This record gives sequence, C-alpha cells and structure tokens, in this order.
Amino acid sequence: MGIPSEAREEHTGLLKDNDKTSQDSDLPADSLGSEKTYRRRFLILVPILLLSLAANITLSIIASNHKSYQPPSKYANLHLTHTEPYVLLTDYSSHNTALADALWHSINIDSGVVALSDSFAASHNLRSAQRFPWDTNKGIYILHGFHNLHCLKIIYNSLFEFRTGQAQSRTWHHIAHCLDALRRQMLCDADDTPRATERRAEVVSGIGQHRVCRDWGELEKWAKAHTACYKRPENPEDEVGLKRFMHCPEGSGYVVDEGYIPMEEILVGLPEESIATGVAGNV
Repeated sequence: MGIPSEAREEHTGLLKDNDKTSQDSDLPADSLGSEKTYRRRFLILVPILLLSLAANITLSIIASNHKSYQPPSKYANLHLTHTEPYVLLTDYSSHNTALADALWHSINIDSGVVALSDSFAASHNLRSAQRFPWDTNKGIYILHGFHNLHCLKIIYNSLFEFRTGQAQSRTWHHIAHCLDALRRQMLCDADDTPRATERRAEVVSGIGQHRVCRDWGELEKWAKAHTACYKRPENPEDEVGLKRFMHCPEGSGYVVDEGYIPMEEILVGLPEESIATGVAGNV
C-alpha cells in the first residue's frame, strides 16, 4: 500500500527540519554564541559609522566655508552682501563742486533716530534710554552709523562754509568732537586690509581691490521699521523738543498727542545738523 503524496511531502519537510536541527546541534556552542555577538556588534557599528560619515561631511562643508562666513550684525541682523571697489573719486568728491555740495547736504539721518522696546534693549545688553513719548515702554536711540554720517556731514558743512566765505554755523568743539569720534571708530575697526600702491602722480592705493560690505539700504529699512517719528526741520528754530517726534509715518501704530507733556526735556544727546545756506534742497 503506497504513501499519499501529501504525507510524503510533509514527511520530507520534517526530515529537512530535523536535518537542519541536527546540523546546528553538531556546531560547538561557543561558535553559535560568537556568531550572535558578531551580528549584534555589526548592528551597533553600522549606525555609528553612518553618523560619523555624516558628521565628517558636515565638518568638511563648514571648514570649506569658514573663511567666507561672518556672523550677522548684533542688532539689525545685517549680513555681508556685496563687494565694493576702492576708487579714487565718486560724485561726493567730484570736481563739480556744485554736485558734491548738493550730495553732501542731502544726507539725512532722521531715520537713524529709532524707538526700541525695553525688552529688545535688555535682550541685547543695551542701557536704558530716554522715553519715547508715544510708547513709554520704548527708549530713543540713534544708530551709530547714522551718527557717523551726521559727523561727516557737519565736517563737510564746516569746510563748505570756509570755502565759500560764510560764517561757521557750528562750534569748533563740535567739529573736533566729530573728528575724534571718527578717529576712535577707525581705531576700533583696526582695518588690516593691505592696499596696493602704484606708480601714479595721484596719491592713491587699492585700485582694483574690493571690500565686502553690508547693505546700507537694509539698515535704513530696519531703522524705519523702528521709527521714532523724528524729523529735523530745515530751520532748526521751527520745531524744538517734542515737536520733532510728531512725524509718525502712516502705519506706525503710534498716536501722537499734541498735548503730551514729557517728564523731562527731550533731545538730550541727539545730534543737531548745520544748515549750509546757499545750497538748494532740503539739507
């Protein structure tokens, strides 16, 4: 009597399992343990190797870029965005004195007077400033770059008045203060750029070289977003003190109160610019 095919297949399968079990049982116990240990180590080492590879790739990228990377500015978060060549002349030093005069006198630093919240000041280690009248949780500050522009402008105005035979509108003390402020800024910057010299009749260096710059327009945009509603009138006698802070742009969110009485005099420490007469335009 023959064995059914299904039974034969089942019997064969059982024999195969038995044979494998028999073969495994023939292996030494320490060999089986070593194989399991190697597998565990392999499973542990693979992720470690992958992480190490990823870390090395990341460090290589950082190392290749570290020379060009500069952190953003501390307050307005400005980045180095473009290069600018060293040049001998621009329109601000043009032989066309009428053009140069108009450009220098058109410099306006009003937007550099900003209102910053006390929380911003605290988080950036800034000292407290005089109160902004339309939000007393904010202080009035002037951005340093705008202060330096103010100093350059009044120095130019003083030279302009001397050149055109006009009486000096600023005191020598103020001019000396601005010169000293610019001197100290240069010492602080300690710019170590080697500017190449050439055999030229003009005293010039650095021609063909470039410097990396931030975007002044971005600083102006940041300043206007933190406006203190400040505007210096063409004639300084027209508006004094609080009135200069009543020029809030549309959308600023500030409500100007013309009857507001400040607890202390405003404008202490804010720059006064000279009006150079005889020059067209708002200076």
